[in-house]
Amino acid sequence: MRREVCDSCLPAAQSLFEAMESHEPSTDSKDREERIRARRARIQEKVAAKQTGSSDAKSKVQKKKEVDRREVVKGKGQMAESKRRLQSLLEQGDEAVTKVRVEGDDSENNRRTNEEARRLDRRQKLLFEAESSARRNAAIAMKWAALFEKEVPLELLHEMEAQREACMKVISQKDELIKEFQGILKSKDEEYVKSLKRWSEDIDLLLASMTEQFQQQQQQYEQETEEIEAVFRQERKELIESNKKEMEALMEKRRNMEQAHMEERQRRIEANQEQLQRNRLKDNEAYTEKKITLESEIQKLEQQLEVMRATYQLNTEKLEYNFRVLSERDVENTNTINQQKRKLARLQDNLSSLMSKYNKTDKQYNQENINLTEEYRRITEQFQDLQMKYQHFQLADAKKFDEIWGMKEGEVKELLGQVLQADKIIHEQQLGLYWYPPDEDAVNLAFAESRQQARAMSKRKVQDASAQADNLQALMTDVSPEVRRMFNLLSDEGGFLVEAKIKGVVEEIARGEGERLKIESILKALGISSQQDVERLQRFFYSEDEQGESELISQDQACLAIKQFLKEQMAQSTVLTTTFHSTHDEGEERKSTSRNIWELCTSILSPKTFRVWTALEKFMIKYNDILTERSTLLDETRSLQTQNEELKLLLNQYLGSKINQELYVPPTATISRIGETA
Repeated sequence: MRREVCDSCLPAAQSLFEAMESHEPSTDSKDREERIRARRARIQEKVAAKQTGSSDAKSKVQKKKEVDRREVVKGKGQMAESKRRLQSLLEQGDEAVTKVRVEGDDSENNRRTNEEARRLDRRQKLLFEAESSARRNAAIAMKWAALFEKEVPLELLHEMEAQREACMKVISQKDELIKEFQGILKSKDEEYVKSLKRWSEDIDLLLASMTEQFQQQQQQYEQETEEIEAVFRQERKELIESNKKEMEALMEKRRNMEQAHMEERQRRIEANQEQLQRNRLKDNEAYTEKKITLESEIQKLEQQLEVMRATYQLNTEKLEYNFRVLSERDVENTNTINQQKRKLARLQDNLSSLMSKYNKTDKQYNQENINLTEEYRRITEQFQDLQMKYQHFQLADAKKFDEIWGMKEGEVKELLGQVLQADKIIHEQQLGLYWYPPDEDAVNLAFAESRQQARAMSKRKVQDASAQADNLQALMTDVSPEVRRMFNLLSDEGGFLVEAKIKGVVEEIARGEGERLKIESILKALGISSQQDVERLQRFFYSEDEQGESELISQDQACLAIKQFLKEQMAQSTVLTTTFHSTHDEGEERKSTSRNIWELCTSILSPKTFRVWTALEKFMIKYNDILTERSTLLDETRSLQTQNEELKLLLNQYLGSKINQELYVPPTATISRIGETA
């Protein structure tokens, strides 16, 4: 039962993986949830347009679409990762089972080759013995005519002795060949027993491996299903909240459609009744012929019904067992819900007390907020240093990945060659069929394209790393007078953004170099790494006067401009999103390439070939059973032959006993009388 439940996990997991393949919600989609998301987005767009205008509505709807897209990507990512782990586990199980099968096939192939050589040797001996025996028999037959011509008894005796010696030589030669073949037969029996023992060990090993793989797959399927269900439960909760609002608008529309549907249905019913009457008259004769045919089929189906009842009885027992297990789980879930309700009541009381504490500690956290601002500046600089280290390690990992890829590519090709060799042996030696080799050029081409793509990605990473390292230096060397004045204002008013160790260095070096280091430290703290960031910062430090010309803000407004720029910087999160998206896109590209290669490797052998292997395995098991039964029958035959010989000896002793002469009707007379009657 547990194995059937586990086997049903794979189609269920695959259906979950295919349920989230769509990327954009559309009202024309076949998926109900996708249509709901599309309608919800359309309603939100209309409501937002009425409240704040079309531009604000579009921005809100766009944000909502991005949130939905992230939710979908989250679910798809979990399912893709689960599918990858499950596929890896299945490949390991197939490799373990195939290893035992290939070893058995190789041993059987060697045995057959040796047996064919020994068979040819025995045939050659038989042919040689038959030829020599034929020559000697012909010589003996030719001498019989000469014996009849002999009239002297002594000469006749010598000739008969010579004939007897010639006949004994022929018989002794045949006896030696028989003994040799009996020895071979005995060695064959011993070899057969050893083969049975070896096959039994292989089967036990295969069963143990299958049991272990089954348990691992069951545990992995349960774990992956729980993780996917957790993600979908969160999405389901959000969908329920949006569906409640949409249901109110749809119910009115549904009532109108039901009314129109009822009227249309009434018209169709009347038309169908008229058509039904016409068809009833037309199909009367066909019904009679069909009735005769169906009565004969009913008799066959009744026989099948008896077979199905037995099957249904077994399925009923399985379902009852599952029902009892689910009932016990339902009781446990009910107890858990009651406990969670009591816990919720306690948490609500704690919430009330925590709200009162929050009002008291709000003032305390305002001061901590100032300290955290300084901490944010320090962490931002550490993050940029970490980002540079990350790029370095990313290049090292890419190089290491290319080396490992090249090593593993050779191993994969070697394994594919072994699989194809095993398939060729099975077709040509076991099945006696012609083997058609697959297209190996496609696999080699796929591996070559993957190597080229990996080299291109490594080269692009090196270029990006060098460009990012030189970016900040370019910003400081080639700037306009307006940007230079803005940098001077930042240097005068943004001293709190400069790290303490930089301040110590600035005091010890020349003024011009010190100002440059100070401005670089401020730009790093603000997260500025490109010309676009400088232009955005320039918009906060320049304002238009009455004549429409740009004017640098005063020193008192510098801190306010820095704060507004940081708010916009945090909202856009340019530093984080740029690194994340680039890394994510490269990872997805590499995963897509690897997935295509492994799918191509798995398609070397078609499902039809696996079915042939499975059928061959079943046949070999049946053949093993037949050979085992033959061995048992041979032992029984030898036992009966031994008993028969013992009974013959005992019967001869009874017949030759002297007591038979004293009987009126001895057993020999009875046996002769029975022989005459027969």
